[in-house]
Amino acid sequence: MSDATEQITTIALDLDNTLLNSQKNISAANTAVLKQLHQQGKRIVLCTGRALTLIKPWLQQLDLTQPTDYSITYNGGLIQNNVTNEILSQTVLTKTDIAILYRDARKLDFPLDVLGIDGVYSLMELGKSDYENYLKHQLPFKNLTFEQLPEHEVYGKAVCATTEAVVQRIRYQLSPATQEKFQIVPSRREMLEFMPAGVNKAAGLKQLLAHFGDDFSNLMAFGDEENDLEMIQAAGIGVAMENAIPQVKAVAQAVTKNNDADGVAYYLRQYFQL
Repeated sequence: MSDATEQITTIALDLDNTLLNSQKNISAANTAVLKQLHQQGKRIVLCTGRALTLIKPWLQQLDLTQPTDYSITYNGGLIQNNVTNEILSQTVLTKTDIAILYRDARKLDFPLDVLGIDGVYSLMELGKSDYENYLKHQLPFKNLTFEQLPEHEVYGKAVCATTEAVVQRIRYQLSPATQEKFQIVPSRREMLEFMPAGVNKAAGLKQLLAHFGDDFSNLMAFGDEENDLEMIQAAGIGVAMENAIPQVKAVAQAVTKNNDADGVAYYLRQYFQL
């Protein structure tokens, strides 16, 4: 490998519409290339809004089960060891924080699901969203009111899963208090996510890289959506998928093939001369 390829120690990958194809699978080509690079000593880090529990099958598929393998979950709010589940870093919300968002949800009429440690709470007075179906019931859901939301539990994020039209309507009408308290970003066209202020995938990766004595110059990142923007911009090499939104392509150093054409494998083979 050249000095340039040796400089890259860590490869960060968004999941939906980046590493995953339209069938929500990691292709054989992507699997083979990532396994090869991991065996050569590169860190492979999945970066997602999902909980670690939900990505375990993909971690197993890619053999990301070594003691030094980590994932970035909750869009940067949680950094966990893939094997032990040990938390390297965590940024959380309290019920008091959620109350600020809840007032907006009541006023603007949108559904809200709150992700706790052991499952998801659907705030039923706001209407049941499609989030449970979207997750295919892979996490336990509990239907309750905001008043019943546990007072002393901490929360990773809140999610508004609705129609694209509602997402577009509400995201620019949220109160200044909500905009100050939360990092607000669509993870897909029909889903708006609310993380603690300052949380994004780049912030999580910065902490993980520092843990290993590295920085952004050692990072290559792949993404397609608005919640990937910061990490694509921060990475030494930021790669946008061909199917990425224009904002991501604008800050990327390279554009690869789309997620149904093994875009991740295509770029990695070229860059690392595999």
